[in-house]
Amino acid sequence: MSVTFLAPHWLWLLSAVPLLLLVRPRARIPGHALLRAIVFVALVTALARPVVWTSDASERAVFVVDASASSASDERELASRLQSTVQGLPRGARASLVLVGGEPARWSTLFDHVSQVAGPRSSLSAALDAALLEIPAGARGSVTLLTDARATDRRFGDALIAFEERGIPLHVAALPARTRAAHVSELRVPRLTRVGHSSSLEITLVGDEGSTRVTLSGPEGEIGASDAVFLDGRATLHFDWEPRSAGFVALEARAGEHSLRRLIAVQEPLNVLYLGQRVQGGAARLADLVGPGLRLEGWAPSDSGQPPELERFDLVIVDDMPAETLGAELQRALVAAIRDRGLGLLASGGEAAFGPGGYHDSLLAEALPVEAVQKEEKRDPSTTLVLIIDTSGSMVGERIQLAKEVARLAMSRLLPHDKVGIVEFYGAKRWAAPIQPASNSIDLARAINRMDAGGGTVILPAIEEAFYGLQNVQTRYKHVLVITDGGVESGAFEPLLRRMADEGINVSTVLTGPEAHSEFLVNIANWGKGRFYSVPDRFNLPEVLLKQPTSSRLPSYKPGRFALDARGGSGWWGGVERAQVPEVAGYVETSARPGAEVLLEVRGERDPLLATWRYGLGRVTTFASEPVGPGTEPWRSWSGYGALLARVLSRTADDGRAKFAFRIERRGHELELLALRRPGIDDQPAARTVDADGATLRELRFEHRAPNVFVARWIAGAEREVRVLASSADDPREPLQRLAASARDDEVDELAVDPRRVFDLARAAAVTGGELTPLEGLERFQPRAGGPERADRLRELAPWLCAVALAVYLFDVFHRRRDRRRMA
Repeated sequence: MSVTFLAPHWLWLLSAVPLLLLVRPRARIPGHALLRAIVFVALVTALARPVVWTSDASERAVFVVDASASSASDERELASRLQSTVQGLPRGARASLVLVGGEPARWSTLFDHVSQVAGPRSSLSAALDAALLEIPAGARGSVTLLTDARATDRRFGDALIAFEERGIPLHVAALPARTRAAHVSELRVPRLTRVGHSSSLEITLVGDEGSTRVTLSGPEGEIGASDAVFLDGRATLHFDWEPRSAGFVALEARAGEHSLRRLIAVQEPLNVLYLGQRVQGGAARLADLVGPGLRLEGWAPSDSGQPPELERFDLVIVDDMPAETLGAELQRALVAAIRDRGLGLLASGGEAAFGPGGYHDSLLAEALPVEAVQKEEKRDPSTTLVLIIDTSGSMVGERIQLAKEVARLAMSRLLPHDKVGIVEFYGAKRWAAPIQPASNSIDLARAINRMDAGGGTVILPAIEEAFYGLQNVQTRYKHVLVITDGGVESGAFEPLLRRMADEGINVSTVLTGPEAHSEFLVNIANWGKGRFYSVPDRFNLPEVLLKQPTSSRLPSYKPGRFALDARGGSGWWGGVERAQVPEVAGYVETSARPGAEVLLEVRGERDPLLATWRYGLGRVTTFASEPVGPGTEPWRSWSGYGALLARVLSRTADDGRAKFAFRIERRGHELELLALRRPGIDDQPAARTVDADGATLRELRFEHRAPNVFVARWIAGAEREVRVLASSADDPREPLQRLAASARDDEVDELAVDPRRVFDLARAAAVTGGELTPLEGLERFQPRAGGPERADRLRELAPWLCAVALAVYLFDVFHRRRDRRRMA
């Protein structure tokens, strides 16, 4: 045992004790000064807050009994079973009970302390927290949990961590669960619900017997109803719902007499910029087709004024507009907005799009998931190749053989109408084979085979010789290929090579041998507008490019009737039947790029009609036909066309255009709003809670937790629905985002717990070092305690010292009055 003072600075007042003993009172009463000094010392010592540490080896045994509505166990029977367990605890152990539901009066005689976790939805996590509070910090103890494992919330993780950290074992015993009628356990909605967009709602139904019918209703009445569902544990149902207006909408799922209400935040329509002019009234016709979920604004280069700011839009549609008409400036802005800001793009069209529209070499081409195929009629132009081969002494051995292999490979790429000449240099220069048709392959091969290494390295005269020899040659391309090991002399190479390049003669260089790089040969290739190749061994022979075939363009738009094959994930199709996709009446030939996802392709031809991919932060989708033009004429009578196109546009659109991504979470009375800021901006988040009429209730204050991470926390009644409007505090153009938290949406009703989300008793026992015991053997079970062998307990002495001071003071008063009476 040791004594410690928490506020020792008060002890300086004890230096005044001698003064109290020396100062004599007017009435000399024996012992008064001493009593006065004792009172002073006791009070000063109490102010110094003395504490004493004592060792405590006693154990705490806490029992948590689930007597909630979902449990089928009888409380009296459980009390009888636990009586033997409690009586068998070690001497001096303190037994406590945390009762979930039930009647505490039945247990008061069995336990030293009984507490209750009550409420319409008994919380198993709250019961575990209460059980830990029954065991003082640093004390030994155990917790035994008797439950049916139907946890109404998922907040027990923190409690299990505390069990593990303190070394307190959690012993568990499974209680039988009550048979239940049909209940709606969960109503799940997509992360983003937007007006005019079809959302798939998932309803989880639980129950152990019978059948039921589920209805889903909203403010405007019934949304849908299911057929009879036969229950044997759980079932999952799906309903399609398309919100008609933005705002906060309450949905209710009902199964028999039981229902579940959820508050849904519905966002505003997507803002879409339509760029097109070949289809008359294309924007209006497209808006009618896709419905109210997209707010279209049309613009064409023929319109007066500048194009609208791209920052205002979630999606841009470029429909059948040639690249030249779109303009380089707007294309550059589109590519930057897609890559850096996450803008969505749909490129579509027919005879003025993709290849026919000149997109194959446009600025926008790099962002498209397809290559704008422009079929061409190829023509192979004539070429004259002069090989300059280093046969100096430094090329002896493997290097001369590599040079010959490169020369043979370069000649093999030529056609009979091409020409070849060979110049070797070895201190001097000579034509090993004068310029002649490439068809003389035997003579050319002999000239190469005769070469042998020996002599010096003087390359400039050999290049001059090739230059003069090419002066009278009439071919489309002229190419000089210098093959050497890099050990060449200095000289006026740059003026000669630049002159050759100006006259249409390209000079490339090949470095043979183990050296990976030669700055001099690289410079020669740059001055001659050719290429540099490195050949360290015979396994790395280069493909030397000598000429570029010419071609004439052929039409890429294919009219006619073409059947389609539907592909891609279900997220792109939703409820649209893939097998019902009609034929297309015309399309533009394209080819999918690696990494692109093809959603529709032409049967037999395998040409992508609908393809998509991620480009930077955004998504780009291509539709190789006119959405409202002649190519999709057969689709006009197809009922699923509007739904498919609206779904494709919404998934392509920039849902991340906002500067912040907000997420709301509820934990009982506590709410947390997480704001994730898009990198590269300095805006601050702003949010407020509103009532059902939109009036502001409170402004939320954010705390900057980490780079681009902000958190706002506040308290609201667990039974209250919470509506939040969030955006950027610095940009008034930033659209508001709606977020909703339903009443008790982090909990479920006692009889509506999903069997797949019950409390894992075996795992909880294993994590905390506890035991899983059968209910039948509970009478013989002795819970093993955990924690330190001896616990240090802290006791404060200040209350006792104050009591001593008061007692001494009262005694002094009594003593003085008694003495005065005697003196009188």
